[in-house]
Amino acid sequence: MHNASAFTPQEAGTNPAADHALTLHRAGELEGAENAYLAILDARPCDAGTLYMLGVLYLQRQHIDRAIERFDAALSLAPNHADCLNDRGIAALACADNEGAERFFRRAVACAPHDTLAHCNLGNALRRIDRREEALLSYQQALALDADFFDAALGSADVLEELSRPGEALAAYRDAARLAPHDTRVLQGLGTTLNAVREHAQAADAFQRILQQKPDDIHALFGLAFATDAQLKFDDALAAYQRALEVAPNSSTLHNNIAFTLTCMSRYDEADDHLRRAIETTPDLSDAYKLLGMSELRRGNYQRGWTYYEHRKTTRSGLRDYPKLDMPEWQGEPIDGKRFLLAREQGAGDQLQFVRYADVLRGQGAIVDVWTSAELAPLFSRVRGVRRVLTNAPEGGYDYYSRMMSVPAWLQDDTIPCATPYLSADAAQVARWRARLIQSAGDSRKIGLVWAGNPQHYLDVYRSAALCALEPLASVRGLAWFALQKGVGEAQLDGLAHRWPICALGQLLDDFDATAAAIESLDLVITVDTSVAHLAGALGKPVWVLLPKQADWRWMLSGETNPWYPTARLFRQQVLGEWAPVVERVRHALEAL
Repeated sequence: MHNASAFTPQEAGTNPAADHALTLHRAGELEGAENAYLAILDARPCDAGTLYMLGVLYLQRQHIDRAIERFDAALSLAPNHADCLNDRGIAALACADNEGAERFFRRAVACAPHDTLAHCNLGNALRRIDRREEALLSYQQALALDADFFDAALGSADVLEELSRPGEALAAYRDAARLAPHDTRVLQGLGTTLNAVREHAQAADAFQRILQQKPDDIHALFGLAFATDAQLKFDDALAAYQRALEVAPNSSTLHNNIAFTLTCMSRYDEADDHLRRAIETTPDLSDAYKLLGMSELRRGNYQRGWTYYEHRKTTRSGLRDYPKLDMPEWQGEPIDGKRFLLAREQGAGDQLQFVRYADVLRGQGAIVDVWTSAELAPLFSRVRGVRRVLTNAPEGGYDYYSRMMSVPAWLQDDTIPCATPYLSADAAQVARWRARLIQSAGDSRKIGLVWAGNPQHYLDVYRSAALCALEPLASVRGLAWFALQKGVGEAQLDGLAHRWPICALGQLLDDFDATAAAIESLDLVITVDTSVAHLAGALGKPVWVLLPKQADWRWMLSGETNPWYPTARLFRQQVLGEWAPVVERVRHALEAL
């Protein structure tokens, strides 16, 4: 942005030639204005105002080198004029001299500290050289001088979004929208930020407003598809992604996201086709390899699956979640006699599933320590093959480390070590729990129940079941029910207290060691896909797992059995979201016990 209104030739208003040049310039007759300015300079070569206005004209015509020459000449005569310094900075930006632009804008601000334009342009230059915090201060200074200065409002919002401060960015975009409600740049930023704060319905509305003006805007099409997908409207999201793909058919990101949506719809073959297309287009696209890895694992193609799944560590989120430790990362080297750290990752269920590999590593001669969370540490201290359990990341002292889920990628044998139990509960706790549950259940079979998982999980609305949906199980006689449920799901017990007596244990289960002891005291655990399913399976207890149509990769594509947990029996949805047929099969199975 530039402002040439204040700095005009010295003779303006007193010299007909200068007035004529300005009139032509303001009318957009740039060729005539250029000739008029040059004529003035023939007579007065040191007229700083005319040199400046000629520079402005060249800047408008994108003749950047000529503009810089004239601005520099003007500044040699009037070194402290803010308008010329500001436009010289704009010319520097135009030729990618971002550091130079910063210097000129700083001089402009120093000369005219109340000039909102200079502050805003300084913000633009600082943003270009990745000094975003300083850029934000410049935009905010401009807004302090003029709260309705749109470019500063938009710049402030954009920087806050880039700084991953979505709450503040959202407020800033809404302020910019107050000034320019139909500006597509504002709507794009607003939609992107609304997606970031999970206000997906409002995000979709922002992107729709862009598409009303620009029907083929690929960023708006993508944002709309993402917002629709995040609302779990998979058919609509797929249609939106396909529309975007018509505009950008070779977008690897689009192919990757379409694959994710198709996976949520259990359309795995189609998803794989899009993932391979994404990888063909962008061979180092980690997100696509990760998804394809999970697909191969779901199909039992372990060698390819583990190899592809290693890319989880180089996705955008993986680079944050998998920092390198200060020791060599194991890649299949001989480990006989080596000190080996088996390192935590992802959720509790993942660690419960993969800590089994400690014994595999010990079988190769390694001295294995495990780094995990405090809530899992007591359990893991009793795992075969584990020498010691740590709850803080060590700074060294090991020959190798491996993330838990990376171990099978480097093994010669891809057979799953499925001998259970590989976890054990504390004997003293088990004795206390058995006495407590026998007192409550008498001779009835003791059934543990979990109906809800982590509500933050992307597909939890499908993975979890409402307790009332499981109520038909209450009709089976001779059973004593115990809720292993923890968290917000426990509140659902209140609504069924008089129709389905369930003893709530959640408040007593303060860690996984206590939960393991309670499970050991039960005859059967029935659970949706949560960490309890993994815990019961690892303890070798009978566990019935209720799975949504789109089940996680570790439960495979089909069947009632699972290679990871021999004592697990799987009850699968046939239609996404429909639990009634699943519950009916579980009820018949209970009656057959």
